[in-house]
Parts: sequence; C-alpha cells; structure tokens
Amino acid sequence: MAKIVMKFGSNLLVKGGQIDKTYIITIASLTNDLLNAGHEVAIVTSGAAAAGRVLIPNLESVKDIVSKQALCAVGQPKLMEIYQAAFSFYNRTVGQILVTRDDFTNRQRFLNLRNTLIGLEKVGVIPIVNENDTVSVDEIKLGDNDTLSAMFSVCWNADYLFLMTSVDGVICSDGRVIDEYHIGGKEPVLANLEKTSHGTGGIATKINAAKIAAESGVESYIINGRRLECVKEVLAGKQCGTHFSVSGKRRLTKKESWMKYISKHRGTVYINDGAFKALIERKSLLPVGITDIEGEFSKGDVVLIMYNSKVIGKGITNYGSEELKQIKGKKSSEISEEIYTYDEAIHADNIILETSGVK
Repeated sequence: MAKIVMKFGSNLLVKGGQIDKTYIITIASLTNDLLNAGHEVAIVTSGAAAAGRVLIPNLESVKDIVSKQALCAVGQPKLMEIYQAAFSFYNRTVGQILVTRDDFTNRQRFLNLRNTLIGLEKVGVIPIVNENDTVSVDEIKLGDNDTLSAMFSVCWNADYLFLMTSVDGVICSDGRVIDEYHIGGKEPVLANLEKTSHGTGGIATKINAAKIAAESGVESYIINGRRLECVKEVLAGKQCGTHFSVSGKRRLTKKESWMKYISKHRGTVYINDGAFKALIERKSLLPVGITDIEGEFSKGDVVLIMYNSKVIGKGITNYGSEELKQIKGKKSSEISEEIYTYDEAIHADNIILETSGVK
C-alpha cells in the first residue's frame, strides 16, 4: 500500500471569501476511502489566513506581515476545527503539523519531524500540514505550500505527491495537457496561466515542487483538484493529470535529496583542479584540495562547493570554518594533530554534485 501526500491550495479551499466546508468534506471522503483501502494519507493545506479573515473582518484588506501573522494565528485553529469536523463523519482524527523552513533545513529537526510522523502513523492520526505563518519571517519562510508539500513528501518517505490545481494538469501553449513531464528533457512552452487571488504560488511553483519530489523518488502528479477521483485513477494505473518522470536519471537518496533541495548552506568552500577531478570520480574532498573559505560555519553544517566561480555541489563538512582556514591547502602530514580529526574535509558520502555545474 502507498503513502500519499495531497496538497490543497487556497484557490480550491476558499469560496466566497471563506473556507469551503463542502469541499473539505469531499477531501475527507476521499481520504477515508484511501485509508480504508490500506493507504496512508497526509494533507498539506493552505487556508489559515482565509479562515482568519472571517473572524477578524477588519483585517481583510490589510497586507502587512504583522497583520497576516495575526490572521493566521486566529485562522489556523478555525481551519483545523473545520477539518476535524469533516473527518469526524468518518470517525477519523486529524493532527496539526505546523512547520517552517528551519524544520527541514536543520538535519536534527528534520529527523525529529520524521519521528513525530511515525508516532502519528502508529495511532492512526491523519497529519494536516501547513506552514507556521505565525512565526515565519523571510529567513525561515517556505513561501508557498507547493514547496512545503515536496519537502514534506521527502521527509515522510511518501510514495505519491498529488499537487491539486484548478486545471487538468500542466497545460501547453496550444492548450493540451502534458501527460508526461520529462525532468531533464526539453522544457515545454506552457500556457500563460495567472495565479489566483488567494494563492501564493502558481503553476511554476507546482512544477518546481513536483520536480523536487520526483527526483527524490516520489511519484509526482499535478491534477485537477475538482476531480479528486483522479487520485484513485492514478493509483489504479490510469493516466490522469501530469506525471513527472526522471527516466534516464538516478533518483536521489533521501539524504542526497535533503542536501540538494532542502538544506540551507552556511558557507562556501573553493576547490582546485585536483579536488574537482576527485569529486567527479565520486571521491572525498581533502583539505589539500581547498583553496579558500567563505562564511562562518560549524562541523556538520552544509556548505556550497565552488570551482571556477561555479557552484558544483553541496556537502556536510567535517570541520568548522576556522579549522578549515588553518588546514586548507595542506597535506595530512602538514596538519597539526590538535586540529586533524578527519582525513576528509567532506566525505564522499556527504557530497551531492549539481549536474548543471559539472562539465
């Protein structure tokens, strides 16, 4: 049986300026059917601000960040109340998961979130996931729930990600739905679809989210959220919406996916020709291959790897920035035993290369 993530945006959840309770009942019905069939389901939802505007109508036209956070603080409990009421028809219990980018970029918090989800699975609680807008500022904000759904899918080890939209999938400029979107292939010319008045993302953010999830081993689809039976059709092996494929490419491990797409780098290391050749051969980065250090970071942080003024990858460093400044360019025999704790500055297992930067 499959682990399924379904993402619903405000363009589907909001009707007449408030949460469409009938639509959420439809979501609950589909989820109940999937659970009865033996699947596991998590829902990524928007709508907290819309729920808040109903309760604090005088803030409806205010757009500053403080007021938005206030709307979400009031609206999030109301949104969860609506979800729980809908799922109560089926004797199901939902659990609230509020996250920020830091919950994904920090490796330990990422693992803690996974453990929380394992706990919810054991007791049969359905995760309802949203960004924690009440504390999110630019530094830790995800920005849209499409990206959140992709990150969550990776974290949860999901099998499927369904990104719901208001059309039948990714639409070409000639009006056709793209059945198969080949990642790494020639980019299709898309129809010019405007973002909705409620949502923060558009088709571009959905495509980017689907690419992240698909390359990380999650079967990813963009489908029409008004045709929820499409989820069952896909699970039955039928074509519906737009499927994202990575044919010809090795899918990333969960750790590689976290490093490439989710982690936040804390600094940069610059490497020489010899180190670049070693990395291409999937070897580790040694101190002798490092020419310069930028930024302040600690052991275990993620850093960018630069060669010839191009970012060629990311890695989890075995040394902090101050230590690397002392040992860069040196052979192991030249490094003081007080500092020298690892042969590798970054082990090969902790490096992910950017194919676009590697020639």
